Amino acid sequence: MSYSIMETGKKLGLSIHTLRYYEKAGLMPEIMRNETGGRVYTDSDISWIYLIRCLRDIDMPIQNIRDYINLLKNPNSTLEERCSMVEAFKKEIGEKLRKYKIVQSLIDKKLEFYHLAEQTGKTEADVCYNYHSDWEHFMSVLEDNINE
Repeated sequence: MSYSIMETGKKLGLSIHTLRYYEKAGLMPEIMRNETGGRVYTDSDISWIYLIRCLRDIDMPIQNIRDYINLLKNPNSTLEERCSMVEAFKKEIGEKLRKYKIVQSLIDKKLEFYHLAEQTGKTEADVCYNYHSDWEHFMSVLEDNINE
């Protein structure tokens, strides 16, 4: 089956601009053209775009997607190479998640402070300018999150 760029965009929930970008960025095989020069997408092209979309949805950078797709296009590439690339990205995401958990915990602690300040009427200056206790509290939050 074949699809116009509009049909493909609707089918995948992507803009025409995004589809053109994926093509220009070298993320897809060459797209066929009709007699008037319009792009004609096949089911195979739809599968490629779906893969690209999945990788973008997990925030894989375009360069990594390009490298991964080049491995897929290369008949000499190995399953181990592709697996290694995906595992490296998974590790990178795990490190980001760990950092985000720490930041989230610090935000939660700050919100606890604000709620306490609302209840007691104390200002930030009343509660937060004891460097030693603030630093000890900050370190305990970090340690709690690092040990999780």
